[in-house]
Amino acid sequence: MDFVIGGAAACSAGIFTNPLDLIKTRQQLHGELDRAKPRGHQNPYRNIFTSVRTIVKTDGILGLQKGLAPALGFQLVMNSTRLGLYDTFDKLGWTRGKSGHHSPFLLVFWGGFSGATGSVLATPLYLVKTQIQAMSSGDAAVGHQHQHRGMLDAFRTIYKDSGVAGLWRGSVAILCRTAVGSSVQLSTFTACKDFCHKYEIFHNSVFLTACSASVVSGFLMVCCMTPLDVISTRLFNQGVDEKGRGLLYRNIFDCFLKTFKCEGLRGLYKGFRPMFYRAAPHTILNLTFWDMFKKWKGLYFSLD
Repeated sequence: MDFVIGGAAACSAGIFTNPLDLIKTRQQLHGELDRAKPRGHQNPYRNIFTSVRTIVKTDGILGLQKGLAPALGFQLVMNSTRLGLYDTFDKLGWTRGKSGHHSPFLLVFWGGFSGATGSVLATPLYLVKTQIQAMSSGDAAVGHQHQHRGMLDAFRTIYKDSGVAGLWRGSVAILCRTAVGSSVQLSTFTACKDFCHKYEIFHNSVFLTACSASVVSGFLMVCCMTPLDVISTRLFNQGVDEKGRGLLYRNIFDCFLKTFKCEGLRGLYKGFRPMFYRAAPHTILNLTFWDMFKKWKGLYFSLD
């Protein structure tokens, strides 16, 4: 039940935040290694409002939800595993020290382990989500343009060209991305909740406590995770040759070095604003739904 609750909470949040995830993906791919567009070219994704206008103009209003199906699939698989494992570890007492209180080190470790496990299982869905979200036309097109007709066609095409291994291409990058993000998010979320409960800041209100803890954890998560998110997006979206090798990057380290060399530190933080605007409400909705669903589960089963 804990795994189902984690996946349901993430999907509930993902429906609302997918447009910002789409914008983040487009911004991260625009001007990739300074090759996508010539210097002086007007950036169609220079801010969130311009991005929305570009997407609506090119793909229609429904284009803002491009890649929704694999995005929700990724949230379901990744977060049902991540939150389910983390909640299980917490109930087993593995996140607490000898004093019985939450240990910062154990919170970070088990949060990262849970996130890494969930992300590896959900890698094919993230791969397809990224490639579909990058697809557009004209000046709105960024990065390598795949020709998928939908989620199932994307899976079929990738499997046909590269086999099962192709569906997990870039898994190391997303493992590192999610391990860092999850360890920061879940550890700070738990620590902030403990602080609020200790001093009864919100009079033990589940909703207000979860919301405030989510804002803090969401901001810290984005600061730590954005460079790895940029690298993951670019590795997943790059084209491959007949042997399944990336056309631009060999691995996570090669992508990091090339991005930093061509675009500087700013290139590693592309899409920071939409990622934060997405992460803040997504974290609030996801972890608040998670806490609320757990409370409702307790009330429901206590009636039996």
